Amino acid sequence: MTWEEIMSLLDQGEGQSVEFEKTIPSEDDIARELVAFSNADGGKIIYGIDDKNKHLVGAEITSDLKEQIDKIGKTSCKPAIIPSIDIVEKAEKRIVVVNVPEGDDKPYRSDEICYIRDGNVSRPAKENEVKELTNPWSGKGLNKRQIRSMQMMAEHGSITNREFREAFNVSHKTAHIELTILVDKRLVLTEGAGRSTRYILPAQPEE
Repeated sequence: MTWEEIMSLLDQGEGQSVEFEKTIPSEDDIARELVAFSNADGGKIIYGIDDKNKHLVGAEITSDLKEQIDKIGKTSCKPAIIPSIDIVEKAEKRIVVVNVPEGDDKPYRSDEICYIRDGNVSRPAKENEVKELTNPWSGKGLNKRQIRSMQMMAEHGSITNREFREAFNVSHKTAHIELTILVDKRLVLTEGAGRSTRYILPAQPEE
């Protein structure tokens, strides 16, 4: 990440996908922010900048900082979160940019608490908000396209190879492979054959 990109984010200010910190916080605070961003759409946590006054403060960076944050993501967040970290130097000071991916296995928690982004604040989620995050297909080893295609089947009743390709801009082969994996995992069923094959969710047993 470049200094110009950081300045652009600073001009935009903190929000749903950006957090600024003057210093590197405690491990608990780092874990909370990782969880909140992973439960949202991902984002960037930037250490070493006073966004209130738009001052470059610089962060005190230890030689094993990347390993420390990586360990926090793996051991203090459930499921594990794997961020990437950039170090940007400017005016003999260094800024840490933690790039947090959107999670595939929401909800994420730290110390058994599910945190979410609420504008420019990370806070504990309410019970109904946790339910909204919970994906019935989490933990199945699916990628984002497959999870979204399952949601499309739930919303529209079925999906075809062509509809998968158009929705995610992938090749026929990729669509076929990823849909076949869903069938092999017994998460979806097929109707029809050849180009008319439709993928549907199994009928849920009546309660």
